[in-house]
Amino acid sequence: MPDPSGPLQARWNAGETVLNGWLHLPGGVSAELMGRAGYDALTIDLQHGLIGDGGLVGTLQAIAATPAVPLVRVPWLHPPDLMRALDAGAAGVICPMIDTPEQAAALVHACRYAPSGGRSYGPTRARLIYGSDYAQHANTQTLIFAMIETAQALENLDSILDTPGLSGVYVGPADLSLSLTGQATLDFSQGEAAQAVARIAQAARQRGLIPGIFTQGGELARQATALGYTFVTAGSDVALLEGAARQVLNDLRGTVSTASGGY
Repeated sequence: MPDPSGPLQARWNAGETVLNGWLHLPGGVSAELMGRAGYDALTIDLQHGLIGDGGLVGTLQAIAATPAVPLVRVPWLHPPDLMRALDAGAAGVICPMIDTPEQAAALVHACRYAPSGGRSYGPTRARLIYGSDYAQHANTQTLIFAMIETAQALENLDSILDTPGLSGVYVGPADLSLSLTGQATLDFSQGEAAQAVARIAQAARQRGLIPGIFTQGGELARQATALGYTFVTAGSDVALLEGAARQVLNDLRGTVSTASGGY
């Protein structure tokens, strides 16, 4: 059968960084645009994005028309959400707010078929696109990322990372900085958040796990790669669209202001 996560695993095995795009917008067009742009993977955000369960399959189908590997960030540690995402054809899942090793173990259990897990059999679309023997290989080929984004998760980092079956961890800088300092920011280049982000990457790599992190692209993405992160989100559809629009308007209004003496 085709390996759902095979293209990403090949890049990691070669020591390369996987560049991931983040999808917030409903409808499949932004997914197609992001996939055609050249991202290695695209993550459908069902936690804070606007896609929702009803748009999941359509977005996965749009990604399938591109070279990108589809992942899903589920809303919470809720086994039915994890099962639906995988059954619909996601190659892997990212689960938010994993604070304890017990939660990490529950995440893995929900994503694996018996006898090593409790995932119910019914891979409706996954079987269609990955083959009739999908269930025989899914336990070893499904990517499972636990999000580290709280002070409690940092306290339990080593025991979370030692959870059998995790593919890696994924840092949410905004929630992590909010938990550590009381202020949410994506900028992890300084202060307490910087130390935590560096520590997470090092601890994950020491165990042969994949360290992942969210950035809006550019300099922070380069900083994450320099720290050893090999699964780096480099932009979301919402942020890229807003940023490009603002850049064009600022440029035009600046030009008009210079030419006319005011706007």
